[in-house]
Amino acid sequence: MNMSLSQPAYDAIEFFVFTFTELAILFVLVSALIGVLQYKFPRARVKAVLAGQRGYAAAVLLGAVTPFCSCSSIPMTAGLLQSRAPFGPVMAFLFTSPLLNPFIVVLMITVLGLPVFLLYTSFVLTAAICSGLLLEKLGFERFVRADLYQMSHNGIVHEYDNQGLPWKQVSVHAVKQFWAFAPYMMLGVGIGAVVHGFVPESFFAGLTNPEAWWLVPVAGLFGVLLYVRASTMIPIAASLVAKGMSLGSVMSLAIGGAGASLPEMILMKRMFHAPLLIAFITLVFLTASMTGYAVNLLKWSGLL
Repeated sequence: MNMSLSQPAYDAIEFFVFTFTELAILFVLVSALIGVLQYKFPRARVKAVLAGQRGYAAAVLLGAVTPFCSCSSIPMTAGLLQSRAPFGPVMAFLFTSPLLNPFIVVLMITVLGLPVFLLYTSFVLTAAICSGLLLEKLGFERFVRADLYQMSHNGIVHEYDNQGLPWKQVSVHAVKQFWAFAPYMMLGVGIGAVVHGFVPESFFAGLTNPEAWWLVPVAGLFGVLLYVRASTMIPIAASLVAKGMSLGSVMSLAIGGAGASLPEMILMKRMFHAPLLIAFITLVFLTASMTGYAVNLLKWSGLL
C-alpha cells in the first residue's frame, strides 16, 4: 500500500480500479452475448418470448437467474431494447436482475433466514411485474433515447442463415457499445468509490432506533446513493441488524442500494430520458420503503 495515501483514499482508488475493470469486462462479454443471441434468434422470436402476460414471467425469471449487479445488467437491458423486445417485460428484468439471483438466494437464506427471504422475494417479484406493467401502460417507452436503437447490431440481427456467426462484427460492436457507455461508467464508479472509501459502515450502524418510522425511507435513500451489490449487502445487513438497526431499515437499504444505485442511474442516463429515469428510481425507492415497513410490521407483531 502507498503510505502517502490515507486509508480512505487508498480504499476508494482500489474500489474504482477493481470495480471499473470488472464492469468493463462484464459489459463487453454481456454485449457480445447479446450480439450472439440477436444473430441466432430473430427479433420476432424475442418479441414472442417476452410478449403478453407470460412475458413478464419470462423476464423476471431471466432476471433471477442472471448473476448481475445493477450496473452489469445495463448491457443486457440495452440489447433487449435494441431487439425491440416488449418494453414492460424489459423494465421488469431491469428491476429484478440486481435484486434476485442464485447468489442472493443462498446468502439470504443462510444469513437472514427463509422467512425473510420469502418475504423479500415476494415483494421484489411483485414490484418488478407491477412496475413494468405501469411503465408500459403509461407509455414511458417514448422516453427511451432514440440513439440507443441506432446502436443496434446493424447487419447482425437477422434470421439465422447457417453461414456461421460473424464473430468479428459481434466483437467490434460489443467494444463500440462499451466505449459509448464508458464515460458514464467511469463517473458512476468514481462516485461509488468516493462513498465506499469515505463513508464508513459505522454511519449506518449508528441508526439504531427501531421505532423511528423515518429510518426506513431514509435507509432506502442512502442505499440509492451507494453502489452496493445485493450479495455484498446481505452480510453487511446481518452485522447492522446485530448492532441494533431495525431489519426493515436494513432491507430498505439493501433494495435501494442494489436496485437503483447512483452509478446505475448515471449509466441509465445513456439509455433513458429524465422522466423514465425518475420513474424507475421512484418505483425502486417505493419498493424499498414498502418492503421495509412490511418487515418491521411483521417483526414487531411476532410473525417474523
